[in-house]
Amino acid sequence: MDRPGPSRSGSRNACQLEFAMVSLFRRSGKRGAAEPFRHPDANTLGSGYRFALKGSPRHYDDVVRIIEGGDGTVYFGEALTYERGAGVALWRVRSRTLDWLPALYAWWAEAERVEPINATFHLYLPDNLRYAALDLRDHTPDEVADYIRAHAPQDNL
Repeated sequence: MDRPGPSRSGSRNACQLEFAMVSLFRRSGKRGAAEPFRHPDANTLGSGYRFALKGSPRHYDDVVRIIEGGDGTVYFGEALTYERGAGVALWRVRSRTLDWLPALYAWWAEAERVEPINATFHLYLPDNLRYAALDLRDHTPDEVADYIRAHAPQDNL
């Protein structure tokens, strides 16, 4: 009975292919299966208030550029994740002064003027990532910044 895959005539190529596949899935490094990845230097992740934003996946790259154009750092982001069946983008942010919030609101207003699709952003705090603390559409940048300063945890300040 012939086995599936490459023919016997190409057995050398089949062996090379099998070796390549095995080496593709081989573990490298000394980290065990249950040990999580740890960033080598926590200071490179930024410091400041820690919170998350969720919004439209269409705007993922633009929002990252706006946040990192100010004093913020997106230390974790997903361009597309699913929450309760809906596709959303996730940005986990650290920021000291939140000086990029007015730029985010200005860009957001322009994006809605140009495109016929209304999108919103929701603010989440690390102690409750399941439910939004604020809908940014209902608040000004100053109100959002004040809320973050009052409720978000701070790292390395």
